[in-house]
Amino acid sequence: MKVNKFYALFIFLSLIFTTGLLAQQVQSFEVNGLEVIYKKNTANDIISINMYFKGGTTVLNEDQAGLEALMLTVAQKATKNYPKEKLNASLEKMNTKLTSSSNQDYSSLNLLCVKQNLAESWKIFSDVLLNPLFTEEDLNLERDKTITSVKQVKDNPDAYLRKLIYHEFYIDHPYSIEVSGTEATLSSFTTDDLKNYLKKRLQTSQMLMVVVGNVDRSELEAMVKESFGKLPKGNFVEVMPPEVTHSEPSIKIVERELPTNYIEGAYSAPRRGTTDGYALLITNSILRDRLFEEVRTKRSLSYAPASFYATNFANYGAIYVTAVKPDTTIKVMIGELEKLKSEPISGKELRDKIRQFITFYYLGNETNRAQANGLAFYELAGIGYKETAKFLDYINKVTPEEVQNVAQKYMKNLQFVLIGNPQELEIKDYMY
Repeated sequence: MKVNKFYALFIFLSLIFTTGLLAQQVQSFEVNGLEVIYKKNTANDIISINMYFKGGTTVLNEDQAGLEALMLTVAQKATKNYPKEKLNASLEKMNTKLTSSSNQDYSSLNLLCVKQNLAESWKIFSDVLLNPLFTEEDLNLERDKTITSVKQVKDNPDAYLRKLIYHEFYIDHPYSIEVSGTEATLSSFTTDDLKNYLKKRLQTSQMLMVVVGNVDRSELEAMVKESFGKLPKGNFVEVMPPEVTHSEPSIKIVERELPTNYIEGAYSAPRRGTTDGYALLITNSILRDRLFEEVRTKRSLSYAPASFYATNFANYGAIYVTAVKPDTTIKVMIGELEKLKSEPISGKELRDKIRQFITFYYLGNETNRAQANGLAFYELAGIGYKETAKFLDYINKVTPEEVQNVAQKYMKNLQFVLIGNPQELEIKDYMY
């Protein structure tokens, strides 16, 4: 009982603390065409600074698969003003974190530092973007690491399943381009390719900066102006990737000698931040709990049933399971999809689910970096960063009718991928 009371108090205090963070005013300003979204957080001295490059796979062709991700990785190894030894020593001394990430919709260079080290950390951050060395040694090292990771995907059934889902779901779509690259494309890139590509991307119309932390706006504006005020603006116009729809269900089977079968079925889903998107967030959460109850707790058919709702601009949802008896398990999972469509949930179940969802939403947004990424997503997705302040209002307004409606509207024509070697497989069980 004491543990439960302590946990409840922890959650309560976390909600109060995080509510204060999320409620703080978010501002934006522009420097030479570079939009900067800024949220001052005085609750701690951690500062998250993220530079996003718009477009994702829509700005790449098949021969450039992996180029942007590799470019950002190699850029962090050494710069004109910070040779490798100096750069690494400076980051370690300040405990400053410099990372990058790339997905289908955008890439980012990310800085995490404490307030007292902001000035020096900023110099490194800006020099990585403006003056990377791109040496042959660094390129070869990072290329080899990435190629090894790409090759090893097939050795991990879950990672390989995600890759195959993308191939099957996003056929003839910009997302079909590999963000991490392929062995062939990665092997072809030169240091000149990296330099030329970065030069092309360093236009303020292609970039977005998001800063969350304990820094004054005047100080931030001065730093941005000094470092990026002379970059060309360019005339970049972001093109949203087209939504994906499938008119009929399908299944792709990849035979592997495995102790179980890995299965995922993807369906077209709305972009997050839309009316249907908020309803599907709750619907997916309900489905996840029901699958756990029916598949794992009651029937012991699988240790790991799940449902997902992705964060892509052209989006999808999915059900997932590992199972020795795939047909039996999938029938149970599809049965739960049918219940969502045919049986309205009770008001109590919905209220309980919304309360649970809000708790985890707050906990998931405690860090400055998480808040920065949320603001960036809304802005880059064309929703507008100001809409993040209304997130909980939209969630609280979801009704049982909307839950049923989005289940009926989207949870159909699933595109299944199965990796394994099932003794029995009835294809008709997956035609949903």
